Amino acid sequence: MRIRSAAGLLRTSTGFATALLPLFVLAAPAAPASGGASPAAVRVPASIDATGARDVTAPLQQFLAGVPDGSAVQFAPKGSYRVNGTLLLQDRHDLTIDGNGARVFASTRGGKTRSQWYVLDGSNIVFRDLAVQGANPRGGTSEDAYVRKLETQHGFRIEGTDGVQLDHVAVSDVYGDFVYIGRDPSRVASRSVWIHDSDFARNGRQGIAVVAAADVIIEHNQFDQTRRSTIDLEPNARSWHVSDVFVLNNTVGKGRLLFVASHGQGPVDDIVISGNQLKGHALTIDVVSPENKRRSNWIITNNTSDTTVHSRPLRFAGIDGLMIQGNTQRVDGEQAVALSQVCGARVQNNNFGPKAGVRSAGKVCAAPLAIPNPPDISGRAPSQTRVPAGPRGPVPATPRSPVPAPVGSSAPGMPLGAWIFVAALAVACAVGAIWLVRRNRRGADA
Repeated sequence: MRIRSAAGLLRTSTGFATALLPLFVLAAPAAPASGGASPAAVRVPASIDATGARDVTAPLQQFLAGVPDGSAVQFAPKGSYRVNGTLLLQDRHDLTIDGNGARVFASTRGGKTRSQWYVLDGSNIVFRDLAVQGANPRGGTSEDAYVRKLETQHGFRIEGTDGVQLDHVAVSDVYGDFVYIGRDPSRVASRSVWIHDSDFARNGRQGIAVVAAADVIIEHNQFDQTRRSTIDLEPNARSWHVSDVFVLNNTVGKGRLLFVASHGQGPVDDIVISGNQLKGHALTIDVVSPENKRRSNWIITNNTSDTTVHSRPLRFAGIDGLMIQGNTQRVDGEQAVALSQVCGARVQNNNFGPKAGVRSAGKVCAAPLAIPNPPDISGRAPSQTRVPAGPRGPVPATPRSPVPAPVGSSAPGMPLGAWIFVAALAVACAVGAIWLVRRNRRGADA
């Protein structure tokens, strides 16, 4: 019997596999590109006054309209831009507004619908290192900070946009909300809004209002002197939805009304309020579902207030799935939590004081509780993707599965497509070797 040498067999089988290589390359998913190109920097022209001496609304708006998508607009370092109108970004994509420490401010009272920035539709808009100042001379917790005719003058107005990041911004002295997040005129809600590491002080209405949106993360911010509720989750109609909102690890100063308010008409589901430090503000949360409707999955954990209240701070009505755990709020009274028509409530390991307890009204029933995890948002650290556990071990509920890895990737190591190709090549070599051995045997026996 005549069998080829191992070296010859290897050369032949490798050639056989090489002939099949194009087929496997076509079948294997392409490896994802490593990193994207940095956005092209476009400086605000020096011809646009950066001293604050005159109103630059028109020339600045004209400049922004001419900047191509995928750019990074750079303001003059520490510049001051007087904007007595609204700066509109409509249907823009992959655009970064880099303030370089600049300030955009209003010096006139303005009309009801003026917001300093209005982001309408589009996707992936980033504001960074930018201060926004309204024209409310009495912004804060006083009675006259709220002016009804001007209550929709917001610092940032976001409607129908998929992907907005406010990173190290500051908003102050506006007649309306620091940030308003809603839907566009075509009824498209906002999505994937990340507000972090920012300062908000002195206004005339809500701190951050979420009225029609999904996947909103509000974390590591500072709030102070908020005229009404710090966080307002309040759909304006039954067709408006709010879901998957995460209020995490913020520092909250004085506010006239509630810390978190959720009334309104539409669904407000999958809400996590966790790790917030309230200084001079009570842990007041009021959630009331609309008539004949129910809301679900509210998680309130590990929040701390340094104040003492003399009336019930927490109220929930019409909820399926509620966890209140690990919170500190001293209550000088007998009632800390009021539940009405709530199913699946878990209130445990809180520090409300020696006498304060839970009062429940309505039918007691069971309900599943799913603990949402923050959405996967570009640029946000993977370590931040899970809701913190309580102070005495994991929360006694079944969390949702973590966000799955995108199809076509595998971490860590080579991309999934590369692994598939290597495996296919190995199989091809083995098949080729077996085929050659059998052919040589038939030749020897002939």
